[in-house]
Amino acid sequence: MADLTWEGNSKAMFDKLIESSPKPFRAMTEKKLMEAIAAKASDGTATEDIVIEAVKEVTPKPFVGMALKNIEPMKS
Repeated sequence: MADLTWEGNSKAMFDKLIESSPKPFRAMTEKKLMEAIAAKASDGTATEDIVIEAVKEVTPKPFVGMALKNIEPMKS
């Protein structure tokens, strides 16, 4: 896992996304999402907005809405 500083609820959002993805896809989801977050967090700080951007980037289109709905309550 990338060496990131998680800001706000970003880590909880990340964990929720992994937990809510189908079991056969969790490892791949975690890898792709972490890669996207690390690429966007140029200073090493993962923010809630970066997590949301990464979700939109790596989640298959039919599932983006559901993924965002799952983490919406965590946004501060």
